[in-house]
Amino acid sequence: PHFILEMANVHSGDKNKIIEMINVFSDSNYDNLGIKFQPLRYDKIALEDFEWYSVYKDLYLNEIEWDEIIKHSEKKFKFIWLDLFDSYGVKILKNNINLIDGIKIQASVVDNIEVFDKLSDLKLIEKKLIVNISGYTISKIEKIISHYQSLNVSELIIQIGFQFFPTDIKNTAINKISVLKSAFPENKICFADHISGEKDFAKILPSIAYALGCD
Repeated sequence: PHFILEMANVHSGDKNKIIEMINVFSDSNYDNLGIKFQPLRYDKIALEDFEWYSVYKDLYLNEIEWDEIIKHSEKKFKFIWLDLFDSYGVKILKNNINLIDGIKIQASVVDNIEVFDKLSDLKLIEKKLIVNISGYTISKIEKIISHYQSLNVSELIIQIGFQFFPTDIKNTAINKISVLKSAFPENKICFADHISGEKDFAKILPSIAYALGCD
């Protein structure tokens, strides 16, 4: 299966820390390994009076830094993914469009009109798209898939996974995999694992998800 390492926000806004982690985690004998970044801009996703605004500001990396990070990753990983939250993330995608293999849209972003409209302006025919549909009904998922297929991506992948770290075992929701495979047989399924790495179950869960039909 395609295995994606999510950088998320553990870099604390330090480009050098990102480069260091890229070097460490790319040293693997796993052939189908990718990495995913989450470029965002504080004033595009929050107002100044939001309690996490200062944290978003600390996590911010400018366009030049992201260019350097993505170019370095291209030498180390087979695939590069971007998690998009705002128009700034789409701009980073546009700046590095030839090096990005896929993009992901979180469940909380699927109805973001600005992000969708800016993606519509890009040529994405060679890109894969992961759409997280956690918490949505089958009928809503059908509408989401129909909506995002209009972007003409090469492949639309459905993602599930409890969006909270660390996830309790009881909240993994792997029982949804078979339901989604049955309802959407033409779409691959991706599982977002947020189990604590300190638990032994973290080594088992991906294998269970794969056995149940995740790609």
